[in-house]
Amino acid sequence: MRAVVVGGGLAGLSAAIQLAVDGASVLVIESNRTLGGRVRIEDSGDWILDSGLHLMRRRGPFQQLQRRLRAPRVLGKRWDSAKLVGVGCDNRRARDVLSSMRLDAGNVAERAIVPTGGWSSLIDRMITSAKEMGVEFTFETEAKGLLLNGDNKVRAVITNADEIECDCLVLAIPPKPAAKLLESAKLSTTELDACTEQRVAALDAALTGKPMRPYSGYFDERSGVLVIDQSKPDRLPQRGSEDECTLLHAVSLNAEGEEGLNAIKEFLDSHCSGWRNMVAIRRSTKSVMLHPSKLDERVNGRLYITNRIALAGTHVLTPHTLSDASVDSGRKAAKLLMNR
Repeated sequence: MRAVVVGGGLAGLSAAIQLAVDGASVLVIESNRTLGGRVRIEDSGDWILDSGLHLMRRRGPFQQLQRRLRAPRVLGKRWDSAKLVGVGCDNRRARDVLSSMRLDAGNVAERAIVPTGGWSSLIDRMITSAKEMGVEFTFETEAKGLLLNGDNKVRAVITNADEIECDCLVLAIPPKPAAKLLESAKLSTTELDACTEQRVAALDAALTGKPMRPYSGYFDERSGVLVIDQSKPDRLPQRGSEDECTLLHAVSLNAEGEEGLNAIKEFLDSHCSGWRNMVAIRRSTKSVMLHPSKLDERVNGRLYITNRIALAGTHVLTPHTLSDASVDSGRKAAKLLMNR
């Protein structure tokens, strides 16, 4: 069976690996030059500075997949959530917000770990495993539309370069581009159209000091700023140590743009005195999509299963959140299609 996966992020890679394991011939269509979506690392010189605030949930779907892929040294050290401090709220509330990256978080606090080698090393393991299983990739290729056969089942994906025939399809992309593709095949997209993006501002920085000590992070209820220290020896340059350096990741859950960045800086100025003078590398992001939908807007991954199309991503219904939701929904999408 010929399967096509649109999107090479966590959900798409998870779906591709599962499809290949189950015997399908798999092609992943990626619009960017690299795989991994938003979690891909950027060159930070001597430092391993992940793009964004990422922690792995212990015993979650992402960690379990890494174990199945026999990824070396995945676990790393446990992140010290006991030292995450709530400002204007209790510490339990701070842990719940961190676990879900949502201000409307319920009681979801989970044990978290900092993966060895940085977040991007986990993506590299998935890419290597997918290639070893025969998964093919096409880069800088944009999916433009879908073609259905007489039985209303997908038969091809139209790209900017070609028509790619397939027997089944996983759409591992956010709701809006997924809806655009489905509309090209005259399929209803009412549920996907209702998804509301949450966009935020973020700041990542490598500091030659420990301005957050003795705490591992803060959450400010008023401003919605969440900031943590993900320092780990394997991510620091040889001239530094975990006791002397900070890998700081912050996000403004209330706002994006300059407003969000200013909220982060103001909070750091008041709670991490002198941080600006310690900056070795700093990366500011004015706007990034944190969640593609609200919790009550998530859709069923089998919504288009009669068309031999499955949905994957954090906007798909799953008991998990964030990266675990991506991995879980990707694998389930693959199994849905293969079981059909």
